[in-house]
Amino acid sequence: MDKLKLELNYLMQNPLMHMDMIVPIKRGTAHIIYAAEDGVCFKETKSGAFMMSVSCKKTGEQLLKLLDKDGLFTFHQDFMLDDFKAKVRYNTIIENYQAVYFGKDLLAANDCIRIKPLDKSHFDIVIENYDVDVGMDYLHKSIKEGRIFGGFADSSLIGFVGIHAEGSIGLLKVFDAYLEKGYGTALAGHITNYQLSQGIVPFAQIGINNNASLSVFAKLGFSISSECVYWMF
Repeated sequence: MDKLKLELNYLMQNPLMHMDMIVPIKRGTAHIIYAAEDGVCFKETKSGAFMMSVSCKKTGEQLLKLLDKDGLFTFHQDFMLDDFKAKVRYNTIIENYQAVYFGKDLLAANDCIRIKPLDKSHFDIVIENYDVDVGMDYLHKSIKEGRIFGGFADSSLIGFVGIHAEGSIGLLKVFDAYLEKGYGTALAGHITNYQLSQGIVPFAQIGINNNASLSVFAKLGFSISSECVYWMF
C-alpha cells in the first residue's frame, strides 16, 4: 500500500474526528511513528506535539511506550486518558470538540471590522487577553510568523484570532466591551477563508464548555464532533 494511503486509511474512516492529524500528514509535517489499520501515531514537526489515535487500548498501550514522558500530547480516545496520565508529565489537560469546515467555497465576506495580521506592538494586549496559558514564547512566535490576526473597529483593536502551529484555528478572543456585535463570527470567518486560500481544510478545537465559540463555528457551517480530542502538556 502507498505510504501516504497507509497513513491516511485509518484516519479517513472518521475525518471529522481526525482532521487535526490529516492536515499535518497532507502538508508534510508529520514524522510517522506508527501507521496501520488499528491506529496512527506521529510527531507533528511544527508544534512538536505527539498525536495519536487508536482503535483499541492494546495498541494505544504499545504506542505509549514509544513516546517521551515530557512534551505536548494529543489523543482521540477517552479510554486512553488514564494511560496518558500515568505515562506523561503534565500540568494541563484540555478537552475539546473538533470542528471542521468541509465546504469548498469561501464564506461571504463580513466587513463589519477590518482584519489584518498583528505585529510585535500588539504582543502585550494578546498576552493580557488570551485565556489559555500557552506560554509567552509561543505567542511571540505566532505573532512573528504572522499567525495571529486582529480585528479593528475604527482604530480600536476589538479582538483577535489565529492559527496554531499544527494548523488549527484558535486564539479566538473578542474583548468584553465588544461582545455580541458579530465580531467573533467575522474573525472566525476571515481565518476560515484564509485557510481555504492556503489549500488547508479549516478546523478548530473548541473547549467543551466554550458555548460561545461552538455557536460561532456552527453558524459558519462547521461540523462539530460529538467525541472529544484531548491535549496534555
